[in-house]
This record gives sequence, structure tokens and C-alpha cells, in this order.
Amino acid sequence: MRKIDYFELGATLYIPVMHKNLEDILKGAKYPFLKSVVICLEDSTALCDIPEGMKRVERILDGFEPFGLKVFIRPRNIENLKDILKFKNIDMVDGFALAKFDTSNISEYLSIFIAQNHFYLMPILETKDVFSHLKLAHIMNELEPFKERILVVRMGGEDILSMLGMMRSCDKTIYEILPLYLVLSTIINLFKANGFNVSSTVFTCFEATKTLRRELESDSEHQIFNKTSIHPKQVESIQESYKINVDEKYVADKLLREDGAIFSHQGRMYEKTTHSNWAKSILKRYENYGVRDAK
Repeated sequence: MRKIDYFELGATLYIPVMHKNLEDILKGAKYPFLKSVVICLEDSTALCDIPEGMKRVERILDGFEPFGLKVFIRPRNIENLKDILKFKNIDMVDGFALAKFDTSNISEYLSIFIAQNHFYLMPILETKDVFSHLKLAHIMNELEPFKERILVVRMGGEDILSMLGMMRSCDKTIYEILPLYLVLSTIINLFKANGFNVSSTVFTCFEATKTLRRELESDSEHQIFNKTSIHPKQVESIQESYKINVDEKYVADKLLREDGAIFSHQGRMYEKTTHSNWAKSILKRYENYGVRDAK
């Protein structure tokens, strides 16, 4: 298992297993700006296409050569996962995105990965359990022993909206739909406060660039990155938004690399004890994406 940091994932593009360009994408020949992808055998793949999709994954793995791109697979369900794990060279992929992850299947999923301990896991919270703080807390506690392998906890915004009988319009961010935001903020507060990374949800309107930009600004304010991408058009905009500005770099360096407990900059007070976690994330973004307004 190669070492991967949350901030290296960028915008994770979900690719249906039957996508015509899947092989070229996984070789880096198409969309070379991608940092991570998920090969999806779940909602984006028709049930009738699963047998052929499985054959395709097996063929890809047979000649797969890992490079900078981080590759994950989203199985359709637990039985599908068990079949995928039998494939030759399966250990060449970085891990699995676990769909519909909740209290009904967590024990079986985790029992599989006790033995299969060389994969990263990205559980996706997108069932009715997200409406129960107690069930979310139970999931978090069960994941605690696996924390080093839980690369990120993903939030299934579209599935959550579906359970509410809702679909967001293309001019609304996830932060402007109160029922959805209340659920997402509970997940963020619970998991991030306990040391888990959390991803931002997909934005399905890939032509609505202004709304995406507003949503990305709010993602940054909430310190959630690795946004799920549904279309390659979104990827570069998302990853561009992860760049920091010169002031952020200056403040983060001062907080982490100097001894002073408190200082002011541009009319704001900063405390080393209070703001160091923020500063660490800023420098991680700098290492992976650079400075936005560099001269």
C-alpha cells in the first residue's frame, strides 16, 4: 500500500466502469490532470452491464501499471466486492469506495478488510443512517481502529437529497439547502472533530461554473476538500480552488515555524495554539497545489 495523503486526492472523478475512455484515463493518456479516480460499478452502472464491467476490470488489472494517479474501485455491494478481491493484481489499486456504508453492513465490510489490510477505504455515508446522530456515532466508533486506512469519509449528497424527495437546482450550493446542510454539518462536526478527513459532495450541474465556484469557496471555509467530481470539466476548477494565497502562506508559516504565541496580520489576531490545525492544512494545500496569486 503506497502512502497517500488526503490532500493529494484533488477532485476525485467517478468513472462508470462501462465508460468508453476508461482504459485511456487509467493510463494517464486522457485527462492527465487527474489526481484520483473511482471506477464505479454501483449507481452509474446498469445491472445488466455488471458482468461485462467485471470482465473489463479484470482485463485492466491484468496489465495495470500504477503511476501518480490514485485508483479506487466502488463495488456495487459486498458480494461484488468479494468477487473483485479475487482478481489477479487487485493489490495494484489503492483501495475501495464503499457505497451505502452504514450500521447494517459495517461489520461485514470491516471483517473483510481486517484480512485485506493493504487497501485504503473511503466509506460513503448516504443511507437513512445519516439522519441519526447515534448511528453516525456508532459508525465512527467502529471505524476508529481502521483510522489510518480511512483515507476520507465521503458524503453522498445526491442520495441524501433523494431520501428527502429533493433535487437541488443548479443555482444552489449544498450550503443553501437547509435540510441537506444540517445533515452534512453533523457528519463534518462528528468525523472531523475525531480526526477523520471528510470529502465534499458532488455537484451534478457541470456547466454551472459560477455556482460551483461559490460552493468551492464554502468548501474551503468549512475545510473540506477532495470534492467528488462527476465530469472532467469540473476537475481543474476544483483543484485550482485548492491553491492558497500569499497571505495564507505567510500566516501558516508564522504559526508553525516561529515561537511566538500570538501575532497580528492584516487587522486580525492569530494564536499559535488555536490556529495551528488550520495552518497545517494550508501548508498541505501549498505542497500539493501551490499559491494562487504567485507572481
